[in-house]
Amino acid sequence: MTKPTYPVRNDLIAELVTRLDQLDQLLGRLEDAERQAADASEHLTRTRRWQEDTVRAIQDERAQMRTHQRALDDLADRAQAAVEALSGHYRSLPAEVHELAVELHVLATAGLLSRRATRARRH
Repeated sequence: MTKPTYPVRNDLIAELVTRLDQLDQLLGRLEDAERQAADASEHLTRTRRWQEDTVRAIQDERAQMRTHQRALDDLADRAQAAVEALSGHYRSLPAEVHELAVELHVLATAGLLSRRATRARRH
């Protein structure tokens, strides 16, 4: 009668246990990697939303600045036209009119008026 080979079987079971432990560790690392990927994805989503909000805020700010620039240009055009009209009709002008002319000149030379407004004033 042959003797069963229990020692070989024990070696196989031990190897199987070792491999199962390794698989369990790999699965744990995979789960960690999945969690990290989900966190990174959530972070990217939040970052993208922040960027979109920032772009919208900048676009709104630019639109508001253009509106303010147009209002300033229109006001400067009207003020310049008033100064020119007064200069054409009167020999001496009040100090406030001279100050207004100087302030308009300063605004134009400082680049605070758009080119459209300064071009229109020159003609």
